[in-house]
Amino acid sequence: MINVYLVDDHDVIRAGIKQILELDKEIRVVGEASRALDAVHVLGTGLADLVFMDIRMPGMNGIEATRILTEKIPNIKVILLTNFNEEEYVVEGLRAGAAGFLLKNIGKEELHKIVHAVYEGKSFLDPAVTSTIIKEAIRKPKASSKESTVPTEEKLTTREFEILDLVSRGLGNKDIGSKLHLSEYTVKFHVKAIFRKLGAKSRSEAVYKAVSSSLISQIPGR
Repeated sequence: MINVYLVDDHDVIRAGIKQILELDKEIRVVGEASRALDAVHVLGTGLADLVFMDIRMPGMNGIEATRILTEKIPNIKVILLTNFNEEEYVVEGLRAGAAGFLLKNIGKEELHKIVHAVYEGKSFLDPAVTSTIIKEAIRKPKASSKESTVPTEEKLTTREFEILDLVSRGLGNKDIGSKLHLSEYTVKFHVKAIFRKLGAKSRSEAVYKAVSSSLISQIPGR
């Protein structure tokens, strides 16, 4: 059972998402909040596996709440929700540790698939959001951001490049292992090494930083 918590200051949005999610017998909505601060207090007890978090809310915003939650509960998955496809929200959300970024016009069948995928350790970026990340990475001068620079002594290995490429295509650890003939445990080990070297908290943030540093384009055949 996947325990999901909803955070949005609009009652109608929460009710709509809850109704859709509960059509899946493997998903249970365990609670909801209209304020990010309330959610941070409740979720600190380990109540949920996955959180749908609106970005724009009165008081503490969803990005700050995501940063706090992912630092306190490393295994929690946060999917950020927005009606807006704005670069600063996408980038800051990924830096805060979000596992996904979703526009609110998503279809119900797709929503179920996304919950299961993110719960299993995959990342999800709405196609429009992925486009924003790439545009932002191209627009932003590499030298202007220390965060997007990979230290010389921490360069990725050939195998890590291969895994990073597959991560950027949305594959989970099990699928990556099958494709590269590696055990899932070995893939997890490499993914953790990639996170450490890139200074990333999530797969989505790792992809963003890799694009920013032109690492993705260095992969043969990309």
